[in-house]
Amino acid sequence: MRARDVVLVLGVIGLGGCGPRSGTGTGTGTGTGSGTRETRPAPPTAALLERAADLDGVVIGALAPDQRATVAIVFASWCGHCRDEIRELEILRANHPDVRIVGVNYVAHEEYDGRGDVAAVRAFVADRAPWMRVIPADEAMWTLLGRPPKVPTLFVFDRQGALARTYDRRVDPLPTFQDLAVVIAALP
Repeated sequence: MRARDVVLVLGVIGLGGCGPRSGTGTGTGTGTGSGTRETRPAPPTAALLERAADLDGVVIGALAPDQRATVAIVFASWCGHCRDEIRELEILRANHPDVRIVGVNYVAHEEYDGRGDVAAVRAFVADRAPWMRVIPADEAMWTLLGRPPKVPTLFVFDRQGALARTYDRRVDPLPTFQDLAVVIAALP
């Protein structure tokens, strides 16, 4: 094989590894036919949360006219990192009353290994964040949120409900209230 042929073969092999893999692509295909790529789910929007009911069965609803953003924290009552992040959200709430903070508690994470249940969630919220409304997320909502594998995960949505920032604990440090304030200040 000549040097030029080796470069060509390596170039083709390299291109094969650069594109999206099945199930993670951004193409428009349905993934059902040969040569098509599956599409990623659309990013979550605040409307997903606004249509959901909280632990008491009351629908979250749209932002109040004087609110400019929604911060959603995906948490579990048994999670130490979640407790730390709730403290940061309490400070954010005190300094930015124009930000709505919503909790999302995925039932399968909460009940993992018998660690928690609805009573544990209610006790956690009553003790640490009585100001926070919590949505018990079912499998459908969890999928629409992108199935975050770690708690806490935070989502910041702008006034129109578009996703502005995600804090994924696998790759991002947990945000401080200052970090969140900077993101919120930059929102339209």
